[in-house]
Amino acid sequence: MSLRLPETLKNSGLAALAGLGLLFPQALPIVLGLLLLVMAVEAWGDGGWRGVRMLGAARRLRWAGVAFLFPLLALALSPWAEWPGPAVARAGRLIVELSAGLGLAAFLLGFDGAMAERRGRAVCLGLAVGAAGAVLDLLSHGGMTGWLRGQPVDTLTYGRSAVLAALVAVPMLLAARFPLWQRLALVLPAVVLALMSANLAAKLILPAALAAAVIGIWRLGPLLLAGLVSLALLLPALLPVGLTPAEDCALWAGKPSAAHRLLIWTYADGLIEQRPWTGWGLDAARRLGAVAPEAPVPACAQSALGRDTVPLLPLHPHNGALQLWLELGVGGALLLPLLLMALVRPLATLAKADRMTGSAAVTGASVPFLVSFGLWQGWWLAALALFWGLILLFSARRS
Repeated sequence: MSLRLPETLKNSGLAALAGLGLLFPQALPIVLGLLLLVMAVEAWGDGGWRGVRMLGAARRLRWAGVAFLFPLLALALSPWAEWPGPAVARAGRLIVELSAGLGLAAFLLGFDGAMAERRGRAVCLGLAVGAAGAVLDLLSHGGMTGWLRGQPVDTLTYGRSAVLAALVAVPMLLAARFPLWQRLALVLPAVVLALMSANLAAKLILPAALAAAVIGIWRLGPLLLAGLVSLALLLPALLPVGLTPAEDCALWAGKPSAAHRLLIWTYADGLIEQRPWTGWGLDAARRLGAVAPEAPVPACAQSALGRDTVPLLPLHPHNGALQLWLELGVGGALLLPLLLMALVRPLATLAKADRMTGSAAVTGASVPFLVSFGLWQGWWLAALALFWGLILLFSARRS
């Protein structure tokens, strides 16, 4: 059995999936599933995928198995979880999601340099078109997808899309095998979308990734970056942050989202202190948030904010390190530096361009991890898998 589709059709389909995934990030798990299905069918009839290639890909991915320690630890701790059944179910789902990401990586590592370059070009073009579409949609107040979404389109609507676009911008600029002007043209829509978005993480990713790329010039730079990100584990020791009433009012007036984050983190810190060793169970933050009280907004900020209370735990702590402490205890928190070291260790042996790209990728992804999304959201895990796949394509065409 073999699948022989024209290369143009394959690349066009890949570009379309990448673009749609950026425009509608919550559909990314479906996009990832379709990519895996198409690649599996194609590989079935391609003798070049068998034998040494696939075994070599498996060997190169063995370090990524560290990620499976998170759901395995969650299963081991489930008897002490506040909600054991949902913790076990979420751990099983996480194993499936991680397996899908590794499967995608194994297929991509089977590409030779020429095929990887063609597929990489298609993904880059699709992402750029998707980002440009999001920008146009924002400028037209939903003229393109408003009828599909059934809701007003504003800068909040494309927060997830902006983060994904910002993640790929610096690696694309560094590693895509195009003339410089083409790289700039592909990156420009992503940068504009990130700046237009109301999502602070999207704006922070760009300078953080650029700085990491510079540090990545040094061979030990990736290890340094992994160590810096691991310092997030110390956040519980820094909480609560004491502010005077004047400082509190100034923060709410200048950056209400930052003031709200401090309330969320302080509340999460109190929950961590109740169960520091075993945590509350995988994905417990969502259920704890459902019963968490509201916190009063200082009177000086109520008129500007338009409300007098804010939720103390909206679905998750908006900080990955705190979420690991909260749900998996000290063991889950200590897995974070282990995972980061496993991710960056291979970078030390790569050429400078790949080292810079990998450093930018890991650091860029760390920004939303520290300030934005819940760790176990399906769309976010799928976005990281697709992002990782793009990095592998950039690397494969040089190996």
